[in-house]
Amino acid sequence: MNSFSQSLAFDGFLRIPQLASHRYCNFISDAISLTIGDRSSPFFRDLDDHCPDSFLSDIWSSHFFSSFPQDYVPDCLPAFLSSVINTDHLILLQDTWFCRTHQCSTSIPWHHDQSIEGPFFSVWISLTDVPLGSSLRFVRGSHLSGLRYLPASFFNSVNSPDVLSSMEQFYRSFHFDNNSPESFKHFAPVPTDLATNPDYQIIEVPTLKGDAIIFNGLVLHSLSSNGKVDTRGFVLRWVTPESVVSPYSNDAQIASKLLNIRLEPKTQIKDPFFKTYDFSLSR
Repeated sequence: MNSFSQSLAFDGFLRIPQLASHRYCNFISDAISLTIGDRSSPFFRDLDDHCPDSFLSDIWSSHFFSSFPQDYVPDCLPAFLSSVINTDHLILLQDTWFCRTHQCSTSIPWHHDQSIEGPFFSVWISLTDVPLGSSLRFVRGSHLSGLRYLPASFFNSVNSPDVLSSMEQFYRSFHFDNNSPESFKHFAPVPTDLATNPDYQIIEVPTLKGDAIIFNGLVLHSLSSNGKVDTRGFVLRWVTPESVVSPYSNDAQIASKLLNIRLEPKTQIKDPFFKTYDFSLSR
């Protein structure tokens, strides 16, 4: 196991300086600007209730926006990720972007990504400098707890879906099956004392333009309010042939309908829509 693999295995996250060139970052950022102007994607979201257009996001822009570049994966990334997570086979599951202005007052709450059971990794590519106070935060080692978490508000009966904030509605829409209340038995609320309990170690990871953060989908992570700077991040999410669709999430149902693909709970991801990479012959 190399040092990158060790860090990712034990901490749950790993920063890679200058994985992407500035030219690549500008290329993707320009495409995002066009997507924002278009807004036709069914996954396009405005996530700030207080200041419109200060926190925007979209999923699968590469599919829904015709002008989005098709060569959006950095050339070096698949082979590097393959070596870090020790697999010969990768499947690109999703592209997502986040665009926040200095006026943003909304944070992404502590959560982990639970649409997949088994290997599931995100690669956040910073398209701008993202300083302390605005960058991703992780609870070191939380992916090893064996627990599956939901934000605490999901367990509060007062917060019915019709009074949740835009951010919570977004999370509930994609990461939790509202039609299966019994799935609550599968989850635990995110601990409310993350910031004060010495058993938890919160690490904030500032990045420069072109830096990348690779993280396990099950490590608890969040984004604080923006800290008075404009930031953009592009996220590529990856699985392996051993990964299966979670039975506790809405992601598969929504994606299957809107992308016209086949994703079924507890099954591997084999639809040809998803690009695959095979490095078995290059080892």
